Amino acid sequence: MPNLNQTLVDEIAESCIRSYRNLPKAGKTVNNEWTVLSCIVQYDTLTKSHEVVSLGTGSKCIGANKLSSQGNILNDSHAEVIARRGFLIYLYENISNANENKQSIFVLKDHYKYTLKDNIEFIFYSSQMPCGDASIIPKTEDSSDICELLSSNKREAQDDLCDVENKKKKVDIHRTGAKRLLHDEQDPKESGENYHRVAHVRTKPGRGDRTLSVSCSDKIARWIHCGVQGSLLHLILLKFIFIKHFILGSGVPYSEETLHRALLQRESEVTFEDRLKEIPYFYRTSLIFPHVRTDINQRPAASSVVWAKTENILFEVAVQGKKLGVTKKKANDLSSSLGISKYKLYKKFLELLNTNKELKENICGTEPVENIPYNEMKRKAIQYQEQWSETKEVFFKSWTLKPDIWNFCINKIS
Repeated sequence: MPNLNQTLVDEIAESCIRSYRNLPKAGKTVNNEWTVLSCIVQYDTLTKSHEVVSLGTGSKCIGANKLSSQGNILNDSHAEVIARRGFLIYLYENISNANENKQSIFVLKDHYKYTLKDNIEFIFYSSQMPCGDASIIPKTEDSSDICELLSSNKREAQDDLCDVENKKKKVDIHRTGAKRLLHDEQDPKESGENYHRVAHVRTKPGRGDRTLSVSCSDKIARWIHCGVQGSLLHLILLKFIFIKHFILGSGVPYSEETLHRALLQRESEVTFEDRLKEIPYFYRTSLIFPHVRTDINQRPAASSVVWAKTENILFEVAVQGKKLGVTKKKANDLSSSLGISKYKLYKKFLELLNTNKELKENICGTEPVENIPYNEMKRKAIQYQEQWSETKEVFFKSWTLKPDIWNFCINKIS
């Protein structure tokens, strides 16, 4: 599909906002709260129709000391990440449908791998610029009011943070609460445009101990370079799945030039035209998500919402990486974890393998899947890992150092 026209961009944004509006009240913003909304939208190039297939809200992240080696606690609850993880659930169900000759966006090829139908494309909507490098935007006169309004706190998620020195007649930038990696050169934090160093990997801010989750700018850039499907799904797909179009909301700072820097180029000496398999388009809708931050006294919503268009609609509310409503007694029960947790997504992957003997043997040989840890299975996606290693070396230069703790297995597979 070529560039989207502004009418279609606004229609898609309206569909995303309407989808949020139609959700149950649980987990949504209440008085004096703000949040971020992100959605993945499916577009059919034959029928020229679109539909929201996953939705996420939120702006929270847990600290490093709360990570769970069992994969049952969600590390990152920013809207962009939530929407993408809900999208994975949608993809798993469609692959399962293709395996059972049901209606699906995938077709089975070569007896055991799947590929996306040619008429299916995906669009990413977010109500504001992603945190991290993409939020370091040169200020313009028309954004000065909102900058002064938002200049006090970090994105505690709000990453379009601004410099109060905006009134001075000099070049200035919007700031981000995301931090440079500990082993990298830190931001100079000088006045004006010299406050940040741009084009670098950053980790998300959090209360208490520092988080190990990289910013949404970094994660989205990874999806653009390595596909939104991740390593596990790449094991069963013939091709990477790329987002073709990105739509950003109004009412907050925006810069297409900054998006190109943060998501496509960084400091790489190789131009993105020569490096990327699929170059996305960027747009700004004229619509404003009603729950963006408009006042410095507003609080970020404590919870996140995930929704996905599946046969049994996925709708969950997350608080501190766990499912809302689970009793303290069952808080660490694996069966009570969010449907988008590492544990539940890996379980879906293994269940899918068990329905396709050729695929399972191709990936695992004769080894029982119940004996293969999550992190070991991810390493089996050699093509994906090679693409990711090259991307880190050429594009990112550095990356956060996470402990390799997710060596859990799934013992009960339906």
